[in-house]
Amino acid sequence: MGKASRDKRDIYYRKAKEEGWRARSAFKLLQIDEEFNIFEGVKHVVDLCAAPGSWSQVLSRKLYLPAKLSADSKNSDLPLIVAIDLQPMAPIEGVIQVQGDITNARTAEVVIRHFDGCKADLVVCDGAPDVTGLHDMDEFVQSQLILAGLTIVTHILKKGGKFIAKISVEKTQASSIVRLVNYLH
Repeated sequence: MGKASRDKRDIYYRKAKEEGWRARSAFKLLQIDEEFNIFEGVKHVVDLCAAPGSWSQVLSRKLYLPAKLSADSKNSDLPLIVAIDLQPMAPIEGVIQVQGDITNARTAEVVIRHFDGCKADLVVCDGAPDVTGLHDMDEFVQSQLILAGLTIVTHILKKGGKFIAKISVEKTQASSIVRLVNYLH
């Protein structure tokens, strides 16, 4: 990509780079937390489809680092964050990285082992397939990725836990999804 293309990227791309986020998607998770307070009381969290790691960075900065810097914290009190992806990621403080496939049952077992048999309070998923430009194909692959996320969530999320997933949709589908989310909320 040439210099002209970089200069035209949106404000969130530039802001992410200035603030040290790995991707602009960090702001999506921060906004969700600001509106719905999803991090409250969270001690065990899983980031599905984590690479390049911007949501894991948010989890580290909002959960792990404040607990670590707290004067009365002990190592046993620190939140546990597990990030899963097929691709390797650069390390993030307080994040255990698992290079694995979310469609494989063994991956769920690895997560639960990291939590000493407990389940997650929160599972987030910012997964997106490589876009082909064929809308029907892209939507199908996206739906399969979300289905895989939902499947692993049934094994790793505790009852009453929270699941947050990003989905990409055409504008014509957005109003239906907003109605569904409002219904579920």
